[in-house]
Amino acid sequence: MRFNSQDLQHQNSADSLSQNRHESYFKQYFQWLDEEQPADLTARQVTIIARSPSSPVMQALTSAADDLSNRSISIQVVFSDVDPEKALRDAWSVLSELSKNSEHGDLVRWANAPGVLEAHEQMILGQNMCWLGDAMRREPGRRDGFDLFETDAPRTCRIGIQSFAAMWKFAKPVPKWLLQDSGDRRPNATYAGPDHRALATLSFFRQLEKADTLCH
Repeated sequence: MRFNSQDLQHQNSADSLSQNRHESYFKQYFQWLDEEQPADLTARQVTIIARSPSSPVMQALTSAADDLSNRSISIQVVFSDVDPEKALRDAWSVLSELSKNSEHGDLVRWANAPGVLEAHEQMILGQNMCWLGDAMRREPGRRDGFDLFETDAPRTCRIGIQSFAAMWKFAKPVPKWLLQDSGDRRPNATYAGPDHRALATLSFFRQLEKADTLCH
């Protein structure tokens, strides 16, 4: 599928507006943390299911890196697509900084089963705030704009946490070589190289993104 200049301009504008919305969600969450000062560590745990590291929710997270760090917030993320690599590395830089003693497989995973695209993007902030977005199979510039953010929804959060746990269970750690800058990927005695099955799946998702999806 090819986009003309108007399509790309519209997509960039839509993504920018969506990122701004997500930044406002983080700000509401930060304000609540600052006012309530919850002692329960689960209040500072965030889980995200995103289509890719370039999803607006992840772009907002990257922009909020300092605020997240200042409030000792931990984050786990599941992607259905790990492309583009630069956005993935930017996201990993934030996640690893927030949880310096954690393995990469404990912070970010890749649910590369095609059926995952039927799921919706979501973000659970603590145990009371949550966001639910569009289906992951939809290209960012062609989504129907579904966007639901709730600030006092413990029941919805519980369901979201369960959904995340189920997806996390069958998702696989993102290959570590994908999280490294290309200049750091030097073969050596212990370097096994990329997983060719993972590369095949990545290629599948890239081709899937080119399809013209007309229905939600």
